[in-house]
Amino acid sequence: MPASPNLISKALAAINQADFEAIEGLRDEIRPADVPELVKTWQPSSTWLIKDGYAALLMDQLGEVVRPVMADALNSPTAETRAYALCSLTGDFSLFDQLLTSGGVDARKVDAAVARYRAQRR
Repeated sequence: MPASPNLISKALAAINQADFEAIEGLRDEIRPADVPELVKTWQPSSTWLIKDGYAALLMDQLGEVVRPVMADALNSPTAETRAYALCSLTGDFSLFDQLLTSGGVDARKVDAAVARYRAQRR
């Protein structure tokens, strides 16, 4: 089944408008054929707000196609984005719960987990 141009269009609009509520809703609509098409539109030179949108949209995706997006997202100034990226790159979405505190994502826990991940990759 080919990618859905309508979904791609909606996703890009939500990303460019930094509409994270819309991005959240679109996560359930993404099909495997959409992922490579979305990744093709990602640019490492984009602002972090845009790149955080891509990471939020693709956070449930695994595999080589999303690795460049998620590897870059480990450098995001936003702890949530770094956490999503780490879960996608490791394939361990239960890790997200370990990165939470009562106030949400704990940046110190995320940074420590990212450092461990990077040390293991060397």
